[in-house]
Amino acid sequence: MADRKPGPVIPREAASLRTMTATMAVMCYLACLAIGALILINRAVDNWARGLSQEVTVQVREIEARDIDADVSAVISLLKETPGVTGAEDIGREAAEKLLEPWLGSEGLDALPVPRIIRVAVDQARPPDFESLAADLKQVSPGASLDTHRRWEDELTRMAGTLTALSVLILLLISGSAVAMVIFATRAVLDANRQTVDVLHLVGAEDAYIARAINRRFLATGLWSGGLGVLLALLTFFILGNAGLPQADGLASASRSLFYVPGASVWLVPLALLSVPVVGTMLALVTSRITLLRMLRTLP
Repeated sequence: MADRKPGPVIPREAASLRTMTATMAVMCYLACLAIGALILINRAVDNWARGLSQEVTVQVREIEARDIDADVSAVISLLKETPGVTGAEDIGREAAEKLLEPWLGSEGLDALPVPRIIRVAVDQARPPDFESLAADLKQVSPGASLDTHRRWEDELTRMAGTLTALSVLILLLISGSAVAMVIFATRAVLDANRQTVDVLHLVGAEDAYIARAINRRFLATGLWSGGLGVLLALLTFFILGNAGLPQADGLASASRSLFYVPGASVWLVPLALLSVPVVGTMLALVTSRITLLRMLRTLP
């Protein structure tokens, strides 16, 4: 008679395990989307904040009985002589008008006293004294005002903090839902295989052995569902990055950048996404083992 390998305690086709696999895959997929969105948001905010810290803006308004071109020239001369300023450039009236077109339209801008905008590059290592610079600008041209963009930088920082907290809250909710689902699946598996567990008890199997045997099935289920969720998330970011939709150009560009991380942080995205199935599997194993041992102790 040929030797037959004993089957698993919990069959692969158990309905509760199939439901757990599908649910865990969806949760891992949502967790990967939340992590990817968090990485993209923080990266975008860092880039914006870095750009704002490298430049300031001087606005020169037209004042009656003054030559605005002369005021602009005087302001640029002052800026170039200021320590900590590495460059100053007048963007021109046409460029300033284009900045106003989204709000005022293109009709009649020639007749309006459009302010002149001067872009000022600063040395990040040794920035100028902005309070003193603002006072000097007022002396050179009463219509000149300095904008250091600090308000926008603070707003971006607060927004990034809020979105980060929201992403962490979403991940915690997903983890809590996964724990509740694993507890439900564990109870369903044990109830559906109560006769098998009773037979194992009759032949002298200890609760720890039965729990280990069932945990192997949860380990395979957690790894499979976690890997499927990561693949679906990567596929989603790939589709968003290559969909070619004109109305979603910014989202497509951000999604593409998720796969191209320069410098030492090249492993950040893969490690962050691969941590999802690992954490999901550990949650499933720990939760199912604790639930199994508690339930097995209550069985007669």
